[in-house]
Amino acid sequence: MADAKNIKETVKEVLDSRREFTLETPDNEILHFFIANPTGEDIRKADWQYSKVYNQAIVDGFLTQSQMVKLLEEKEIITDEYTQQLEMVRISLGAELYKIENLLDAATEEERELSAMEVARLRDELFQLNQRVNGPMANTCENLAEDARTDFLTSRIVENKDTSKAWNDYGEYRNEENTALAIKSRFEVMLWMQGLESNFLENTPEQSMLRDIAQNRLERAIESQAKESDPDADSKDVEEIVLPEESTNEDKPAKKRGRPKGSGSKSKSKKKTSSKKKTETKKTLEPKKNT
Repeated sequence: MADAKNIKETVKEVLDSRREFTLETPDNEILHFFIANPTGEDIRKADWQYSKVYNQAIVDGFLTQSQMVKLLEEKEIITDEYTQQLEMVRISLGAELYKIENLLDAATEEERELSAMEVARLRDELFQLNQRVNGPMANTCENLAEDARTDFLTSRIVENKDTSKAWNDYGEYRNEENTALAIKSRFEVMLWMQGLESNFLENTPEQSMLRDIAQNRLERAIESQAKESDPDADSKDVEEIVLPEESTNEDKPAKKRGRPKGSGSKSKSKKKTSSKKKTETKKTLEPKKNT
C-alpha cells in the first residue's frame, strides 16, 4: 500500500512539473502536449549533437560568430552609426518600460496609452535593427549547432498526456510529417529553455496596459449605451418607490362611491321625525271625546 501511494505521488509530481502547450488541428481539434525535464542522458546526447554539428559546419566552411561579425563590419552592415542607433533604442526602450512600471500610476488614460504605444514602437524598431545582424548570424557554426541541440532536446522531452514520448527517437522527429507540430514543439522548447512563457508576447507591460485600457473603454461604452437606451432609468426607480403611496390615495375616492359613513343613521332619524310629525297631525285632526 505504501509503495502504491508513493508511486501515485511521484506520478502526480511528474505531471504537475510538466509544461503544457496546445496545437489546433485543421479540424479544430485541440491537441495537448507537455514538456518534461530532460534526463542526464538527454543532456549529454544533446551536447554531443551540438559538437557534431559544430565540427561538421567548420569542415563545410561555415563561419564562426566572430568571423561573421568581422565580415559584416567589412561589408559595412555593422557600422559605428548602426551600433550607436542600436544602443540609443535600447536605452529609450528601457526608460519607457521603467515609466510604465513605476511612474504611470497617477497618469491619465491618454498618457498611459501613449507611453504603451511608444514602448511597442521602440520594441519593434529594436527588432528590425537586430534582424539586420540576426539573419547572417543564424548561419554561423554556433547557431547551427545550437539549433541541432534544441532539435534533439525537443525530440526527447515533448510528451503526450500519459507521459509517453511524442517521438520514439531523434530520427522520427526529423522525419515528422506534421510540420506544424514539429515547429510548434521546437518553438515551445526554445521558450522553455530561455525561461519564457508561451504567451510572453501578450503579457509584456505595454500589451497588458493597452489591454486594460481597451477593457475600461469597452465597459464605459456599454454603460453609456445603456443610459442612452433608457434615459429615465433613475426617474423610474423613484416612481417605483412612490407608487405604493399614490395607489392608497387613489383608493380613497373609490370608497366615496358607496354610502357615506353615518348616512344610515341620518336617514333613520329623518324617518323618525317625519313619522312623529304625521302622528302629531293625526292627533290634532281627531275630535276630542267628551268625557
